[in-house]
Amino acid sequence: MTSMDARRSAAFRRRLEKERAELSALLAKADSASRELGGKKRGDDGEEASLAQNRELLYAQSHSGRSQLVLIEAALARLDSGEYGICEYCGRPIGVKRLEAVPWTRYCRDCQEEVESEADKPTLER
Repeated sequence: MTSMDARRSAAFRRRLEKERAELSALLAKADSASRELGGKKRGDDGEEASLAQNRELLYAQSHSGRSQLVLIEAALARLDSGEYGICEYCGRPIGVKRLEAVPWTRYCRDCQEEVESEADKPTLER
């Protein structure tokens, strides 16, 4: 359980809820644009390539945005359970400056570096 005071906790909740609302609106616009692109009549090869590139870009943005939305929702759940601000890897408090920079973070700075380092290591196929 974190020793974060109620005022600071409420500030993080407001920020996360604002980020969630903005991201949800952005994803809704991307979905709408994607549907619009899908309904466009096909033209020449150049137009088709341009449409395909735009669809790919919208998909990448949506995928990234949805991933971030999952992290934001998880951070709000941790706020509700009283576990917000505690590193999921080592169990120690996450620094306030880190939370202010990335309020949906799951890890303290040191553990984030370790998690990223582990993710960068190649795996051996058996």
